[in-house]
Amino acid sequence: MEATVKHRIVGSLMLLSAAAIILPFWLDGAGLEEYQSTNPQPMMPDADELVIVETLDPVDPSDPSIIELSPILAVDDQPDAITATPTVAAKPKPAPSLLNAQGLPNGWVVQLGNFGNQSNAVRLKDKVIKAGFAAYMIPNGTLFKVLVGPELTRAKAESLQKKLKDKFKMAGYVTLYKVENP
Repeated sequence: MEATVKHRIVGSLMLLSAAAIILPFWLDGAGLEEYQSTNPQPMMPDADELVIVETLDPVDPSDPSIIELSPILAVDDQPDAITATPTVAAKPKPAPSLLNAQGLPNGWVVQLGNFGNQSNAVRLKDKVIKAGFAAYMIPNGTLFKVLVGPELTRAKAESLQKKLKDKFKMAGYVTLYKVENP
């Protein structure tokens, strides 16, 4: 019992001496001064260095060379009065066949299997993930699907299918990706 009390006292003295040595260096702010000296703030330009644009050239909104997401400034006919009214062109809508019923882009997955035994499905999913592919498993009634993907285009999904066939000797098939609600 007496030895543990001595150990505690010695340990406490060690911590206090370490704190007495380290705290002054930490709290003196020397590191802050060094940081401020290596990263000075840029100086503000003088008022006579600033350039003021008096007029803007009128912009034709129907000009196809204008980037769609950049604002277009509308200018009055009077040269001394400028009215800046930002307007943004409407985003083009993707082709309807590329969107699902929720308005999201269609995705494609490769279904590698549909297993009656959940442990077999988990084993295949883990094997595919270990090989560096994005795989997951979903229940399908009493069966369990193992899917790899999704990809945004069918061509990419078919390329993924070929890679999986070469790697795992399983053909699988490409199907539409569906968001499953738990």
